[in-house]
Amino acid sequence: MINYNLGKLKKILVILTLVILSSYTHLWNLTGFPLIHIDEGHYLSKAISTLEGKGLQPQNRYYAPYFGQMFLSGIFEIIGYPSVLLNINASESPDTVADLYLVPRLIMGILCVVDTLLILRIAEKRYGQTVGFISAVLFAVMPLSWLPRWILLESIQLPFLLTSILLIVNTDSKRKEKLSIIISGLFMGLAIFTKIPAFTFMPLGGLIIYSNTGRLKYLVLWLIPAILIPALWPIHATVTGNLNEWISGIIYQTHRNPQPFISALYDFFLIDPVLFILGIAGLVFGAIKRDTFLVLLIGPAIVFFYLIGYVNSFHLILLIPSLCIAGGYLLDWIGQILTGKLKVKIGQFVPIAGVALFGLLMTSQLISLDLNSSYYNTISFLLTQLPNKTPSSSLNEEDIRTIDMINSNQNRPSVVSSAGYFWIPELVFNKNFYAHSYYSHNTIKSDRFIIISDEGFLSMLKRKSAQSEVLSTAYNSTHSLARFNLKSLEQIRLDSYPYNSLNLKPLSKIIDIRANY
Repeated sequence: MINYNLGKLKKILVILTLVILSSYTHLWNLTGFPLIHIDEGHYLSKAISTLEGKGLQPQNRYYAPYFGQMFLSGIFEIIGYPSVLLNINASESPDTVADLYLVPRLIMGILCVVDTLLILRIAEKRYGQTVGFISAVLFAVMPLSWLPRWILLESIQLPFLLTSILLIVNTDSKRKEKLSIIISGLFMGLAIFTKIPAFTFMPLGGLIIYSNTGRLKYLVLWLIPAILIPALWPIHATVTGNLNEWISGIIYQTHRNPQPFISALYDFFLIDPVLFILGIAGLVFGAIKRDTFLVLLIGPAIVFFYLIGYVNSFHLILLIPSLCIAGGYLLDWIGQILTGKLKVKIGQFVPIAGVALFGLLMTSQLISLDLNSSYYNTISFLLTQLPNKTPSSSLNEEDIRTIDMINSNQNRPSVVSSAGYFWIPELVFNKNFYAHSYYSHNTIKSDRFIIISDEGFLSMLKRKSAQSEVLSTAYNSTHSLARFNLKSLEQIRLDSYPYNSLNLKPLSKIIDIRANY
C-alpha cells in the first residue's frame, strides 16, 4: 500500500486536489446542468414559504420531514435570498430567473465539495489513506455524482449523514468520547429528519459504537438524539391534529405510481455503469472478506428500497458515497495485485488513474450542456402575462381599476403546468394566479387560463383518464403565445453514452405557452 505520510504539505496537496476536482464537477455551469427537476420547485417553494413565516406545511401534505426546508430557509435568511437578487436586478428577464436557481444550486454544489472531504476521511480512517483518496476521487469525478447537484432533500441529507458516520468511526476503545458520540447522534437525527431512509444507516452506527467502546450506554447516548429528533415530525402532526394526514402521506410516498427498486438501479447503471459495477463488485468483495462495515454501509439501504413500492433514481443519492467507498476498496486491492505483478509501485495508480480519467471526461461532457435556457425563457415570458397582486403606485386610477378587475376571483387567470413553474411567479414576483398542476384532479378554477405545454404535459394528454380528457379539452381551446426551443439537444445523440442518461427525465425540446384569451 502506498504511504501518504509524507508530511503536512502533501496532505494539503491531496485535499487541494480533491477540492479542485469536486468544485469543477459540482459547481461548473450550475444553471445549465442538470435539467430543472420538478421537485426542486417543491422544495424551494417550501423553503421560501417557511422563510416568509407561512409555517412548516405550506402545501398541506406530509411527504417529507421538515429539516430540509428549515435548513434552506435558514441559509436564505442569512444571505438575504431571494430579495438580495431582486435588489440587484428586479427585471423579469431570463437571467434573473436563472440567478434564482443559481444561488440554491450553488449551496448544493458546496455541500457536494464537503461530501467529498467527508468521504475521504471516513474511508481513510477505516481502510487507510489510499482507499480514502480513491473513494473521494470517485465521488468527485464520476458521472453518478452529478445527481446531488439537484436541489433535493437527499443532497441536503448527505453531509449530515456522512458527518455522523465520520464521528462514529473516530471513536475507539481508548477514547470513549461521549460528546463526539452524542454529536454523531444529533447529525444522524438531522439526516433522518431531512428524509427518512437515512435510518438504514443506524445498524452501521450502532455496531461501530458498540464494537469500538464495548459499552451499551454509549450506544444509548447515540440513539437518543438519533430517534428523538426525527420523532418531532409525527409529534408535530399529532399536536396539530393531522396524524391521519401524516399516515396517509407516508403511505402515498412509498406506494405511488409503482416504480420498483430494480428500475432505479437500472437508472444508476445508465448514468454511470463504471461506478455502478465497481461499487456492487466492491460490496460483493467486502461480503466475501466478511467486511461488516462495507456490508452495513450499503446492505440495509438496499433492503429498504427493495421493500418499498416507489423508488426514483434520485432517492438512491444516499448510496453514492457507499458505492464510492466500496469501489475505492476494490480498486486499491486491484492496484496491490498489479503492483505485485509489475514489481513497480506505479501499478497502484493504474486502475484509479484510468477510472478517474474516464469519469472526468464523461462528467465534463454532461456538465457543459445547457438544458435549462428554454425553461428560464418560459418563466420570464409567463411573468409578463400574469398580473401583480398589488398595483404599482405609479399607475393611474383607470389602470389600477383594470388590474383590480383582473385580480378578482372571477378573472384571475389559472396556470396549468407542472408545479416547477409556480414558485417563482407566486413567491418571488408576487403574481396573482391560480396554480393548477396537471397532476391535479380538481377542475381549473377560472375561465381564463394559460397552459405550459412541455414534454410532461404532453405525456399527461396521452394517458387514458378523466384527468387527461379535461386537460385535452382545455388544450384544444387555447392558442400559442410563445414557443421556446432547446437548441442544445440538436447537437447531441441522446441514445449514446453519456447523454443517454438525460432521458431519465422528460426532455422538452419545445415548450409552448398557450392561452384561451
